[in-house]
Formats: sequence, C-alpha cells, structure tokens
Amino acid sequence: MSRPLRPGLIAEGDSDCDFLLPVIDRQLNEILLANPSADCDVFPSRRSVCVKKHGKQRFREAAARLARQCQLVFVHADHHEVHEAEEMAADIGQNPHHAVVLVPKRETEAWLLADAEAFRRVRGAEIGILPDDVEKEQDPKALLKKVMGPAGVDRPADYFELLGQDISLDVLKTVPAYKRWYDRTADALKGLHYL
Repeated sequence: MSRPLRPGLIAEGDSDCDFLLPVIDRQLNEILLANPSADCDVFPSRRSVCVKKHGKQRFREAAARLARQCQLVFVHADHHEVHEAEEMAADIGQNPHHAVVLVPKRETEAWLLADAEAFRRVRGAEIGILPDDVEKEQDPKALLKKVMGPAGVDRPADYFELLGQDISLDVLKTVPAYKRWYDRTADALKGLHYL
C-alpha cells in the first residue's frame, strides 16, 4: 500500500530554500525510483523560513510546526552552525530518522558552483572561473557573483531556483558534504521504511 512522503526544509533564508527545494525533491525521487520496493507518493517539499536574528525560539517553533506536517524534515545550516542544526534535528525528530541535517562545507552557494552545465540558461555567465573543488572555495557567495556578473545578474539569488532545477545530481554527489547529506537521506528513508 502506497504511503505519502512529504518532505520539508527549515532554513534561514529564501534563497537557500529556492535552490535546495528543487534539489531535495529531485534527489528524493531519484533515490525512490531507483528502488523497486519503494512504495510511496512524494509530494513537493514544504518550506519554513525564519530568520534566526528574530530569535532562536521562533526558529525552533517554525521547525516544530513544519515537522508536524512532514514525514521527513531537512534542517539546513551553514558550516559554522552545524551544532545548532543537529540540536534542532534531535529536538523536532519524532524518531531518529525524521530529521536530517543538510550542511554544506561552507555555504550553500558552493553547491551551486559545482556544475558548469547548470549555468547554461544564464546567458553570459563566466563559467571558466568555476573551481575544480568547490569545497576549497573560501568565499562561494563572492565567486558566484563573479560568475554571474558578466550576464548582468546583480542578484544571483534570483537564479537559485533555476539552478536547483538544472544542476546535475550526479555532479553534486561528487561534493563530499552533499554526498554525506545524500547518504544520511537514504539512511533516513530506510529508517522510516520508505526503502
């Protein structure tokens, strides 16, 4: 009998959600379609965006509300807040597999830089300056701005959703932090009996 799977994402910013939501939905579908025994219907991810500067308690409350609506919740943070993300995942998780921490090595923008092909719909993007190893990039936000500057893009965040739809999941899996998230997600799906 088929079961629903509604994922959710708790993040501080809209731009992180804009990129991560299509990536999460695509990756979940890929994982589940690759497993013939998976019997579930995947709904589009829900988001909960709350700025921590308005208070950690408000952020935790938003995460708890989202957790009540979703079978699997991803808690996003940048690398310097990994411990807070792990605490929140433990707090909102109905069981150990309900919440998965999603943390790039530095910033989410590093993942956007991983695949030159993802920029094909951004006419004029300077893909020749993309790094070979995105996790060694010290300032992914600044580099992303340089990549998109020649295209006349002042706000790269306006393109995050498009890049999330176009980026290669296989390329992302070569980025160690993404691969860790992928493995944790697969483990959570097993723990929740979707796989």
